[in-house]
Amino acid sequence: MPPNATGTSPLLAGRVIAVTGASKGIGWALVQALAAAGATVIGGARNVTGLEVRGATFLPLDVTDEASVNAFAGAAIQTGVDSLVNNAGVGSFVPVQDITPQEYHRVMDTNVLGTLLVTRALIGHFQARYVGGQTSSLVNITSDVSARTFANGALYTASKYAQRAITQALAHEGHSYGLRVTEIRPGKVDTYFGGSVQGEPHKAAWLRPEDVAQAALYALGAPSHARIDEILLHPTTQDVAF
Repeated sequence: MPPNATGTSPLLAGRVIAVTGASKGIGWALVQALAAAGATVIGGARNVTGLEVRGATFLPLDVTDEASVNAFAGAAIQTGVDSLVNNAGVGSFVPVQDITPQEYHRVMDTNVLGTLLVTRALIGHFQARYVGGQTSSLVNITSDVSARTFANGALYTASKYAQRAITQALAHEGHSYGLRVTEIRPGKVDTYFGGSVQGEPHKAAWLRPEDVAQAALYALGAPSHARIDEILLHPTTQDVAF
């Protein structure tokens, strides 16, 4: 539904939405877009120093650390959170022979375990909301490679395949307690991903973080009778890929 005259969205205004990986890139764009739409945002990131957006509160969050996750989730629950966007993620692109146990854990612990820990910490709250007659939403921002792979992409794409499996299993489970689950699968996005710098010339035709943020807002703001199961989006210059 389009914004009203104040710039807020009727289906997002007054909502309370938690976002992980909120300090830059897609997460930062999402916090700004949600706040502008009238939602209260609880943003989590490892470093929240200097982060300020009207309508948003930023809290330290290490998605690989259970104590940190529980503290973040507790604060979100106290604020009345009704939705979660799992956005935190890291990349790694090396041949299989060069994947070390340390690199495996860095990627899998952030992308897979992090998704599990943050989601698990809020499921009980979402179930309680349903008992009280309210539904909730969850969006996992993965990648278009959650269903394909490529040379040097074994570790990263394995983590995204795993996130896709978690997303789809949770969609089945959440159906019983009013949880709408969406996977957003962006292609090439101009962010700081993989240690790169946002705005590099070769990324000029890529998606912007704001494009992915708007896809998340579309899913989160869907009317109550609709569920957006999956959104796949690419820059027009990228080869067609499913």
